[in-house]
Parts: sequence; C-alpha cells; structure tokens
Amino acid sequence: MRRRQQKIEHDGWAFWCLMGLLAWAPLPLASNRTWALGLLSAAMLALLAAVCVASARRGEALLDRLGVGRWPLALLFAYAGWIGLQYAGVLPGIATADRFNSLQYLLGTLMLSAAFALVLLLARSERRLRWLLGTILVVGLVQALIAILLFASQAEHIYLFMHYQQGTRAMGTFANFDHLAGFMELCIAAGVGLMLAHMGSGEQRRSNRRQKLVAALKFMMSGKMLVRLMLVIMVITLVLTRSRMGNAAFFSSLMIVGGLAMLSNPRLRKGAFWLVLSLIVVDVIIVGQWVGIDHVVERLQNTSVRTEHARGEESLEQRAQTPYLALGMVRERPVAGFGAGSFYTVFPRFKSADKEAYWDYAHNDYVQIAAETGLVGLGLLAGVVLMTIGRIMLLWRAHESRFHRGLAFGSAMAICALLIHSWVDFNLQMPANALVFCVLLAVMWALVPRPPRGSGRSSAATQVSPDPA
Repeated sequence: MRRRQQKIEHDGWAFWCLMGLLAWAPLPLASNRTWALGLLSAAMLALLAAVCVASARRGEALLDRLGVGRWPLALLFAYAGWIGLQYAGVLPGIATADRFNSLQYLLGTLMLSAAFALVLLLARSERRLRWLLGTILVVGLVQALIAILLFASQAEHIYLFMHYQQGTRAMGTFANFDHLAGFMELCIAAGVGLMLAHMGSGEQRRSNRRQKLVAALKFMMSGKMLVRLMLVIMVITLVLTRSRMGNAAFFSSLMIVGGLAMLSNPRLRKGAFWLVLSLIVVDVIIVGQWVGIDHVVERLQNTSVRTEHARGEESLEQRAQTPYLALGMVRERPVAGFGAGSFYTVFPRFKSADKEAYWDYAHNDYVQIAAETGLVGLGLLAGVVLMTIGRIMLLWRAHESRFHRGLAFGSAMAICALLIHSWVDFNLQMPANALVFCVLLAVMWALVPRPPRGSGRSSAATQVSPDPA
C-alpha cells in the first residue's frame, strides 16, 4: 500500500496541471477559437505524454492503470482515427470537404481523448476524485459569479474581440447564452454528485430534539452547506441565461435521474429525495421567482412565435428547420459524412433559399455529428456514452459505497441533461463543455465497482484507494 501511495504522489504535479486546464478551458470564450483550442490541445497532449514517459521510467504498466476504462478510451481514439482518415483523404469517399476545420476538429478530439486518459491515470483515489469534481464545481461557481456580476452591470464591452451587451441574458465568458447554460448543467451535476457522495456520512438515529438541532447546526457549518450554496448560485445563473432548453434539460434530468435513483436504489433514496426536493423548492420556487424564472417560462410559451429578423430570437420550430435540412447531408453521405468540422462549408448547398443567414452549426449535436463524421462517427461516440451508462448502473447497486453511488448520480444527471439539450443546441461543439462532459464520463471508469458479497474476488490492482496520502 505504501508503494502505491508513493506512486500516486509522484504524479501529483500532473494532477494539479489537469485541474488547472479544467479551470482555464471556459475562460477564452469556452476555448471555441482556433488559438484557444490549439493551446488547450497542445497542453493536454503534452501533459499526457509527460505522464506516460514518467510512468514508463517507473516501470508502470499503463494498460493496468487504465483498467477497464481502456475500452471507452479506445472508442474515443478510434473516433479520432476516423477523423484522421477523413483529413488524410487516402480512402475514396472519406475525404473531408474542409481540411482546415477537420484538422482543428481532430485536435479537439485528441484533447478530449487525452483528458479521458489523464483522469483514468491520475484520479485513482477517492481524495483525488473529490478534488477533481470540486474543481469543476469551483470553476462553475466562478463562471456563475462572473455572469451574474456582468448581467447586473448591464455594461457593453469587448472581450477577446467579441462584443458583449450585458443585461438581457447571462453569458459569462461564453459567446453564447445557451452554452453557458450547458456548462452550468454539467457543473451543477458534479456538485449534486458530491453532495450525495457525502450526504448522511456518520449519521446516526436521533431520539430527541436537541440531537436534531445539533445535527442541523453541524450541517449549516459543514462543507456540504457550502456546496449547497454554490449550487444555488449556479442555478441562479442558469435561470438568468433564459435558455429554454437549458433550464428544461436541467430540471428534466433532475427529475428523471432522481426518480430512477429513488426507485432502483433504496440506500440512495432518502438522500436523493431530500436533495431533489430542496433543489426544486429552494432553487426553482423561491430563488427562481426572485431572479425571473417567469421570463424563461414566457420564452417557452412563445416558442411558436415567428421572428422576421434574421438575427432575432428564433422559435424552437425555426431552430428545428436547420437540423431538418441538415439531414440531407446525412442522407447523401450516411456512412462517412462530409468531414469533421465541414458543416459551415457544406450546409449552404442544402439550406433553403429563404435562409439568408449563415450557419456554423446545425443546432442539433446528433445531426451535426452524423453529417460530418457519418453514422460511423456517431456510433463510436454513442458507444462511449452507452458503455458509461452501463457503468453507472453497476455503481448504483445497493452494496456499493455512498461515494460511488453519489458520483454515479451526478454523472447520470450530466449525461441526461446534455443528451436532452443536444436536440436543439450544440454544446458538444464547445471545447470547454465537451471537456467537462468527457471528464465526468471518465470519472465513472476511474471508480471500480465492488465485487458482489461472498464472491471472494478483489481488484487490488485497479481498485480506487479510499484515501491515499
């Protein structure tokens, strides 16, 4: 055990670098600029290379450290390899229509794959997993505070050559309101997972009011209360984005995952019930009314209203026209697609004559991924998500620890929210959002399910250490 703890300490510097990159990613417009994505990708790939070299010098087997997480990681690298084939154009019918954007997309995919691998290699203890999710939570809080302060200032300013008009919808350092909403969904999910992972720890039956009062005061002064306050601030920001699908996806995921957790796992039932209830009552009914959730409801009610101005607010029906037209790209090249990142170049050939504005994205992640990388690319990414959902079901079993079940709840909530939001938006095209989502998926593979009672088996080589030094 001491030898394993020493090995973990050797790569402490790399773990801090990974958390630093998570903190940096949303600051330069969600890293959705060529230079920002290039810096983030270069740093992440260099960090992975340094960790691999250091592990090789210590004689560690990387495959053993990756554990069963090597299989979803292999799908991610296969997806990157598929994009590389499109960029190279060595096979007939697979060449990309936009080599520059395909190269940029390839860098982004390699960055996400490297982040997935780094979580598997570095976050092999409960302590580090708490730090990792805590970093996501703090990064979300910083974005929330920035967004609230700028929203309240109603200022007009330029940030990284982009013009901002504050005061209508919260944006933070993102270029799009809906993408800040998507980022908040993921960070809130990480915070909810941390809350459930530690809820009820050391709790005993209380027989009188004095003990109940003492327990309530302890909770008010505990770290769990601090996390709860951070969640309130991020929900306020989510409401202030006025994102219709962002808010709908968050609350839908909260109800769906919370309901499934309460039905399928008796040991998670009580904690999930009270947390979901408090999020709904405190955050939606009380705080939501204060910060203007009625504006979000009004936007949802007016989704059928058509706007004449090309830059005006779209209804959901209008937004759905773009992915519907983009399905023509899928039908023309269903297997290979037109090349990663080529939507902007190819879509004008498929859009109707009355659509005068240009379109960088399809406003539907599923359609855009299928149009650019074909059903092959969509299938590879779907495989990663489906495998992770299966992993979550293993970690939800009754004999798993509270820590495992809580983190599984948070990851399931993040998956559910983003899968819903992706029907009318393109959060997965934003490097910062995709990075956090990828890290939350990798966390499920860093956790190792306990063997069933009485099996006599253990996985000491890959089991997460409870709390290393």
